[in-house]
Amino acid sequence: MDVTKLMQSLGMVCAAMYIIKFACDSFEGASDHLGKKVYKMKPGIRGATIEAIASSLPELFTTLFLLFLYHDTDGFSAGIATCAGSAVFNAAVIPAVCIIAVTTKGVDGEVVKSVSLGQSTLLRDGFFFILAEVALIVFLGNTALAWWMGAALIGIYVVYFGVLLRGMGGGADDDDDDDEDEEDEEDTKGFVANLITFDYNNLLFGGRDFTKGSAWVVLLCSTATIGGACYFLAEAVIHSADALGVPAYFTAVILGAAATSVPDTVISYKDAMKGDYDDAVSNAVGSNIFDICVALGLPLLAYCLYNGSEIALTGGSAGSGAAVQDLRIILVGATVIILLTFLTGTRGTDDDGGGTVSVGKGRGWFLGSLYIFWTAYIVATAMELIPPFSASLLS
Repeated sequence: MDVTKLMQSLGMVCAAMYIIKFACDSFEGASDHLGKKVYKMKPGIRGATIEAIASSLPELFTTLFLLFLYHDTDGFSAGIATCAGSAVFNAAVIPAVCIIAVTTKGVDGEVVKSVSLGQSTLLRDGFFFILAEVALIVFLGNTALAWWMGAALIGIYVVYFGVLLRGMGGGADDDDDDDEDEEDEEDTKGFVANLITFDYNNLLFGGRDFTKGSAWVVLLCSTATIGGACYFLAEAVIHSADALGVPAYFTAVILGAAATSVPDTVISYKDAMKGDYDDAVSNAVGSNIFDICVALGLPLLAYCLYNGSEIALTGGSAGSGAAVQDLRIILVGATVIILLTFLTGTRGTDDDGGGTVSVGKGRGWFLGSLYIFWTAYIVATAMELIPPFSASLLS
């Protein structure tokens, strides 16, 4: 083990997490304005579209860099690992954090015993998430990945996005005045403070209330910053794997996934503490759909078309092939368990007569324990304490 190289890699991961976190804060402010005031999206739609895409940009950029830097099987394996690890983190840890935080701290000073979610939102996002996973499973069962598979994954997201578009419009404006007050009270930091926190609204527009144009400018600047941070994150994933003597898959599934999930966690936590539970969960699940369909599909499509070749799944570093195949079983299994955890909650109805499902703190702790189990499994396979699950089935 190269300790010096490992510490340098961990430092790069921490620096990337810092940049991603603040750049996504800037992105979130602009996207929140666009979602609520410009496009007036309904709760649950905003979280699954603008917020989900915003918080999933790190996975997309990291997968692109890993694939084009590391090439072929190992690069795409690391990309799959980043997105898969992020998917498990998003689906388990983020809801767990939101549920536990809300039931512990309450919302606006009021004690909350459970979190109520729209049943139709859960079923909608759950269906497309499983559909995307099934498509990925089928594609990973081949000996090579072709450009059309990336196009098919993107196509699934296009359909999902089309379904979401039906919910655009009619969003509540109740929080508009509050949002404006928050913008007016935006801290009057100096230039250096704004620069190191990537507060592009203050840097470029003096902290004035967003307009449609200024919001899009902030989105583009934040996206470029996130992309730069993800380049260093991809390098850190590769270097830490070299330092530990393991395939890049293993460091990507823990370090890469956790780092790229920072913005998802922050955005969902903020939504939950405002009582926007549907947005909080939709952001997490919508991010997962984006990760599989676009963060994997787009790099796969681009790489195959650029190089004029397929990505073979039979080569690569020892262990990466079997580890990737593990995801064909574990990812779907984890998703089913997580969805059942929500769907088996207490049924009720909202003010509009729609079905709701309520979950309490106990289910939050259960979801958190699932991620601990997942991490322990990844570490155990990386240290060769246990064989990959798929290898056990095939032996």
